[in-house]
Amino acid sequence: MQAATVAATTGETIRALTSSWQTASRRVRIRAIAGVVAVFALSALLVTLPIDYRSMGEYGYVGVFVVTLISTGALILPVPYLATIYVAGSFLDPWTVALVAGVAAALGELTGYFLGYSGRQLIPRGRWYAMVQESMSRYGGPVIFLAAVVPNPFFDAVGAMAGATRMKVWVFLVSAFLGKTLRFLLIAAAGYKLIGG
Repeated sequence: MQAATVAATTGETIRALTSSWQTASRRVRIRAIAGVVAVFALSALLVTLPIDYRSMGEYGYVGVFVVTLISTGALILPVPYLATIYVAGSFLDPWTVALVAGVAAALGELTGYFLGYSGRQLIPRGRWYAMVQESMSRYGGPVIFLAAVVPNPFFDAVGAMAGATRMKVWVFLVSAFLGKTLRFLLIAAAGYKLIGG
């Protein structure tokens, strides 16, 4: 019974998205496509740049910042930035490592936010959209914070939803910073205890 409901809801969503795309003005389509292309171009650029991520660890806090910013800024990038934070916590101050990585991650996660922001006009306005928008306006900060604290491979989707519902960018940044910093502090402290301490 649930599979049939999910299939019906998915079909309804696809039909609504198709209809929304067809009724959108040319300017709206171009803006949405340009935003999506820009975000994916940035991701592709970051994947193809010849960066030696291992040597970044030798640059201390700057290395932590750069690796974290690049890893979170690209939508799909197989860089073990959590390992960098773990190792950096073993020979640098774990609190400072967490703060530096938290700032970099919050800034890097803006790519998902802007992806949602630029594609917002293509999302059909219906009951589901109104419900998500209401939830994000009431609980957006805590939702972003929790999604940032928990190891979450889908954080870009949460960021895109925040952008699509026009969450204030400062609320997104502060919530992402606080959540990511807390997680990074636990990782850096573990590196300090197990390797450095």
